[in-house]
Parts: sequence; structure tokens; C-alpha cells
Amino acid sequence: MLVFFRKKTKKQKKGFTVIESIVALFLFSVIAVTFYSLFSTGTSRINETKKRIGAVAVASERMEIVRSLNYDEIGISGSGYISGDIPASDEVTVDRLKYYIFSSVYYVDDSYDGVLGEDPDDESPADYKRVVIKVSWENDENSNKAVTLVSDFSPPGVEESTGGGTLIVKVLDKDSTGIPGFDVHIENDGLSIDENLVTDSNGGISLPGIPADGNNYEISVSKNGYFSIATLPSYPTTAFLPAYVHASVTEGVRNIFSITTDQQADLTLRTRDEFGNSVPNIAYNLKGGIREGDTIDDPPDNPTEPVYYFDQDLNSGAGGENTAEGISFGDYTFSWNDTGGNFEFVKMDPADVTVSDKTQFSVEPGSETMETAVFADKNINSLLVTVTDSVDFDSVIGASVRLSNLSLPEPYDMTLITDDFGMAYFPAALPELVAETYDINVQADGYTEVNDTATISALTKKEIEMDPN
Repeated sequence: MLVFFRKKTKKQKKGFTVIESIVALFLFSVIAVTFYSLFSTGTSRINETKKRIGAVAVASERMEIVRSLNYDEIGISGSGYISGDIPASDEVTVDRLKYYIFSSVYYVDDSYDGVLGEDPDDESPADYKRVVIKVSWENDENSNKAVTLVSDFSPPGVEESTGGGTLIVKVLDKDSTGIPGFDVHIENDGLSIDENLVTDSNGGISLPGIPADGNNYEISVSKNGYFSIATLPSYPTTAFLPAYVHASVTEGVRNIFSITTDQQADLTLRTRDEFGNSVPNIAYNLKGGIREGDTIDDPPDNPTEPVYYFDQDLNSGAGGENTAEGISFGDYTFSWNDTGGNFEFVKMDPADVTVSDKTQFSVEPGSETMETAVFADKNINSLLVTVTDSVDFDSVIGASVRLSNLSLPEPYDMTLITDDFGMAYFPAALPELVAETYDINVQADGYTEVNDTATISALTKKEIEMDPN
């Protein structure tokens, strides 16, 4: 018996069990996936490096061609700004890879001998030419997959007199600080000008010696992650008065054109009741952010209204929520028309304490803002108390509001603090109030105590004015 048992044991040790096989297969899969990921990532980086090296070679070759040109030939073919023999865009194929070449040429008004408009001795802003060669392996001038070479070229003798003026474009953030690395596109069809430049460390670009022309220079600014802005034609071509109308250039003058923008933001707007429950299918309008212009005062007795880049009619849908991505910073207004439904708009939460309008809120640059439009159910026995100053009618914030009825079968006694709009909503949580008459006591620092009553039936609103001490 002992010999038989030992032989059976030896048989059981042969091969893998099912569990061991599964574990081995899992470990093999993890190792294989890891090696594949590393191999794929490494291959991708090698390919990108190869493309970048090729782009450097193409850009260097193109710059050497520019160096072989005479000074008066250094310019863009067909350009009305600085005309010459360099194509604005071109493409070449190297080792079966296509590269896209983008070129620009512009004058530099060097501060060494003064600048036009500031130094009376500097009568010409065209001190020398600056050539920018950008080579990308994507057919997009704004692509990050590119290399850029910059070189300056001086005239063979004294600087040339070009006439025209200097156009300076500054791109500023909300705090009026210049934003570097912004792509600036300047176009004038009538003069065959089409320039692409990038703002310097101070957020500016300068085009000395650009031809004088009125309101025909179209400017657009863009940068990854920032809100893009473009100029518009003047009224009546544009149906309103644009905040940024096409730029003008005056002869012999430094023409400064400033554009304010900042990082894009994302906004999630929810529609909720006073208890935090979703309120679905609310149709509303949301507008605000950076101002695009103003409406026309026509007829004259009509006040002008701001026109914003963001102005949309939305619906909160079944989930009671919307998300707007890539919007600009600024103040936004929530507008909702009561169509006889079951809810009444109360306020935005969180409130914008810088304004008294319950429909407004602010979005900061680069933020992911969460905002809630708060509604009250008209069919619930509830009380909305609004406390104001009896002199200037400002909201009394932080007032203590006590609502009580101690004679009910289940006595009610609740104290709430008014919010940034001087409002307090009862009940703080369900169940709803009993339809009865309640006592109200309101106290606030610097004000005379107020006692009042309210008879509750469905949604009831009560306004209380407090006299300063």
C-alpha cells in the first residue's frame, strides 16, 4: 500500500494545474503589454526626433537660401508689406516625409537709434529685416510639431526709408499683463498683406514700415488653451459696434492695438431646487464673458446693450446639468422665463458678491467653475424671506431669521442665517411646512429687531425691511 501511494503522488506532480496556468498566462500578458507599451512609446519618440532633425535641416537650408539673396529681394512673394522672392508657404519632401515651410519677413525698429513716433531723429522705422522660417511636419502653421529659425538682415548701406507707420499689437491678460507666445495673424487683402507673427516676452509684436491704411488690417490672436479673438469690420458691415474693429495705420505714427484675453475656462451649470435635488428640462439663456461689442442706439431713445462672444439658449435636460467648454473669463448672466411651470427661480449659487443681481456670476481664467441655478417648488408649503435695509434697500447679509409655531401638534422652531442676497428659505429640509400662520423674528447687528408673521400656503414670499440703529 505504501509503494502504491508514493507512485500516485509522483503522477500528481507532473504538469501545471488550471490555476497555475491562468496565473502564468496573466503574468505573461502583463509583461507582454508592458514591453509593447515601452516599445511603442520609444518608437514614437524616435520617429518624432527624426522628424524634428529633418525639419531643422530643411529650415537651415531655407535660411541659407535667404542669405544668398540681395537685401531688396528679402521679402515675401506677392506681399504688399515687404515684397520679395521668398514664398510665404511651401512644402518639400525629404526621405519620403513631407515638410511644410512657413516664412515671414518684417522690419525691426531698433531702439538703438530711437523709435518712430518717440524720437524725432528717427525718421524711418525700417532699421533691418527679420526673417522667420517655420518648418512643420503637419500642414498647420500653428502646430507645435515644428521648428523655427529667426535671423536678422541689415541693409548694405544706410537704413532704407519705407514710409508708412508702425503697427504694434499687444495681447494682454485680464490683469493687463502681456502674454508671450501668442500667434498673431495680420491680413490686408487690399494690400496683399498676410503676416503671421508670435508675441514676444512682453506680449507684443511690431511691424515697422507697414503701409498706411484705414480700418482694413484684420487681426486675429490665438494660443493653445487661450480664448481666441479676431477683429471685425466696422458698422454697418457688422450688425453692432465691435469692441475690436479692424485696425488702422497712420503714416509716421506708432499705432498701438491692444487685445485683452486670457486662458479658456470650463463651466458646469446645474439646475437644482432648494433641497439640492435636480430640476430637469429647464430652458434658459446664458450670456457673458468677454464683450464682443455693443448694440446700436437706434432709435436714439433705446439704450445700447453689450454683445458677448458667448450667448446661447440652453436646456438643462433630463440630468439638470450643462457643461460649456472653452469659454472666456468674465461675468455671466442666467436668464429664465417663467412659463407657468412648477418652479420659480431664486438665485445663482455661489453668489457673485460684487453685484446685487441674483442672476449673475463670475468665471475666472483657466478655471473649472461649478455654478447652480437654484429654484423653489411653487407647490411646496415653504417660505422665502428676503431681508433688506430700509434706507438703501441693500441686502442684509448674515441676519438671524427665526420661524416658529409652537402650537402645532409637532411644534416648529427653526433659525436660519440670510445669505449674500439677504435670503433665507424654510424649511431647510423636507418635509414641507404645515399650512399655518408662523411667527417671524429677525435680528442683525446694527439694526432694530423685527417681529412679523406669515401665513404659509404653497410657496410664500416675505420681504422684511430693517431699520438701522
